[in-house]
Amino acid sequence: MVINLHDKILFTKNLKNLLIFENICIFLYPPFTIKYYDQYMRVDYKELMEKLGVGHELAPYETRPWFLHDSEQGISCSAEVRIGPGAEDVELEIQFLHDEEDARYDDDENYGGPEQIMMMRFLPSKEHIWAEKLMYVRGEDYANKIHDWGERGCEFFCNCIGALQMGEMPDIDEMIEQSLTDRSKGGRGGRKGRVGKKGFKVEQKPMMGMKN
Repeated sequence: MVINLHDKILFTKNLKNLLIFENICIFLYPPFTIKYYDQYMRVDYKELMEKLGVGHELAPYETRPWFLHDSEQGISCSAEVRIGPGAEDVELEIQFLHDEEDARYDDDENYGGPEQIMMMRFLPSKEHIWAEKLMYVRGEDYANKIHDWGERGCEFFCNCIGALQMGEMPDIDEMIEQSLTDRSKGGRGGRKGRVGKKGFKVEQKPMMGMKN
């Protein structure tokens, strides 16, 4: 197909006008609105370890655990930071585990099994800068749902291990209210559960079966 000079000039003008119109539309009606809570942490590996309460840089496959068992209430809490092979990712997790004897007296058939409280994952960029990629608390997705969700996830985790180091069972409801409430909206408005399905607070006592 042969296009003459006049058609080329007309096509160029129309294309230019179309691009101008498109830019005006994008300016007046932006197709994507970047929300304030879409911002990510960007830290180096050493700083990430500090934010997670780890006193040194973990090696590939290495795990930093914390653990507390309360025999009176029949519940254990474990928290850990673990490093993937090749240091390609960092995961942290908090779990409750109820003693089997207590499970026999509860209607919940899964009561005696592990209850995942928190799961969070960090990945590095090519420049070895780390950022959060996912965060679940009691099965609820908090990623990009609250302002500074990465920083506040680290705060939530550190509050948990701080309680374990003090010989106290973490109060998950209180920790959610303290660290994961969307303060800009006057409340998270999300799902709330009970601490280890019992909603208790443990009085401070000597540590039992805890690793630190």
